[in-house]
Amino acid sequence: MQGNSKSSDSLKDSPSFWNFLATVFSYRLWPGMAAWLLHRLTGLFLVLYLALHIMGLRSLADPASFEIYVTTYRNPLFKVAEVLLLGTVAFHAFNGTRIMLQDLFFRSEMHKPLFYAVVGLTAAVTLAGGFPILAPYIAQLLP
Repeated sequence: MQGNSKSSDSLKDSPSFWNFLATVFSYRLWPGMAAWLLHRLTGLFLVLYLALHIMGLRSLADPASFEIYVTTYRNPLFKVAEVLLLGTVAFHAFNGTRIMLQDLFFRSEMHKPLFYAVVGLTAAVTLAGGFPILAPYIAQLLP
């Protein structure tokens, strides 16, 4: 018998990241829960992006470091990240508008169609805005 081993019951009830993930993924992802979760994740991503962007703008004082900064952002992987950023901003903005409209005007029965409208608008904006960003790189891949 080991003195510091936990029983399976106490491990199941102990708070941990893995137990949290197991709990989250045990739920069926209803549109309301998906909207709630995605709104928070996109908000967190935007805060992290803004912090990195502000730190990158500090390089404006030194021309050499700014050139490195700009060269890094010309990388095709950063162009893909730009399209993901566009989708993140679009979803966060459209979903925030959906939340305001739902609070002010619509009944709770309208949350599913409004969420699907948000997803459709996000996809349309991301595709329409992402194509010009990625088109030069896609053209290089084609024979």
